[in-house]
Amino acid sequence: MSVLTATETDKESGSRSRIAIMAVTAKGAALGQQVAAQLRQSGDAVVCYEKSGRESGDEAIVYTSLKPMMEEIFNGYDRLLFIMATGIVVRMIAPYVVHKSSDPAVVVMDEGAHHAISLLSGHLGGANEWTAEIAQIAGADPVITTATDVNGLPAPDVLARKLGLAVDDFTDLRHVNAAIVAGEPVCYYLDTSLSEFETYREQAMAYGIKVVPFDGAACQGQGNALPRSNGDKANQIQRTDSVKSTGDNECEIVVRIIITDRMMTVAGTRLFLRPKTMTVGIGCRRDTPAEMIEAAVLDSLVNLGRSPKSVYGAASVIVKADEKGLLAAMKRLGWPIRFYTQEEMKPLIAAADIEESNFVKQTIGVGNVCETTAMLLAKSRELWQKKTVYPRTTVAIARVW
Repeated sequence: MSVLTATETDKESGSRSRIAIMAVTAKGAALGQQVAAQLRQSGDAVVCYEKSGRESGDEAIVYTSLKPMMEEIFNGYDRLLFIMATGIVVRMIAPYVVHKSSDPAVVVMDEGAHHAISLLSGHLGGANEWTAEIAQIAGADPVITTATDVNGLPAPDVLARKLGLAVDDFTDLRHVNAAIVAGEPVCYYLDTSLSEFETYREQAMAYGIKVVPFDGAACQGQGNALPRSNGDKANQIQRTDSVKSTGDNECEIVVRIIITDRMMTVAGTRLFLRPKTMTVGIGCRRDTPAEMIEAAVLDSLVNLGRSPKSVYGAASVIVKADEKGLLAAMKRLGWPIRFYTQEEMKPLIAAADIEESNFVKQTIGVGNVCETTAMLLAKSRELWQKKTVYPRTTVAIARVW
């Protein structure tokens, strides 16, 4: 059986959320159980935490103090609902807050169910939408303070979460969101070479965003080939009073949000959203340094003109599962890595007629690691890069379908 060294990706684990609901009073515990019952109907896995002596009587983890448990709770769930005072919550979670890309969604509600407050990870963590859901269940007023939401404007990080895209640069994200709130004209561009192009376009439109198609292959490496957007092509958040006229019924786009896996240079305020389009298969000799492996895979991506943020995951053979340099390189790159057994690899090698190395086959039982594991993880037989030999490392890249 193959082994995955990191938490399974959304594609494999589905949309089921791990939720913790914490209360400090008996009334809050009863409210938490009410909310939990509704959330479980949607398939979410919900655990209630209730203070000793103030339990609801329903199934729950009983605690005497939440503080010693908070690090484990904060890092162990996707969404946290605190039914208590906001100040208590802020003090408890503060030591564990890292970044909006990894922190769980945090919502706070009073035991009287008057207000539900989106406290942390409003966009990427989904706390804003979850706040609205919690408020509807409990009959509370949702409290959301994110500027784009307050102004009723679609935000690119929300679109990224809905489409499963990675934000390329969070500094760029801050600049783009500020521009959106300021009413500057914005255009979303979508790469037509993506296998999920139609799905992305339909989901973006459902969110109120009209995308402008562009040929990513033609634009790779530079951005001046991006199509210009006129009024009827610009997305719905574009405001006519702030559009700069060019004199030919076209508008000058101040902000560009570009959905592509390709590396491009685009001047001005822009943000790249990266779809997960490829897998990286890696073979390496014993005790190969992490720096050498990392350099090999990054060079491969440079040669392809693709972004590291668009890598779905890496793969190798099970005998490399304890390879320290490989594990360290994947940790630095932020990629999960799956290790396949020889028994899993052999059928694909035979079916796809993959070229094997006799030396490697005699050593580990299969003669091709990087191409085979890349295709197994991608669930496709399309290689963007065949086996490429680097010092002590081999790399192949497969397209995800």
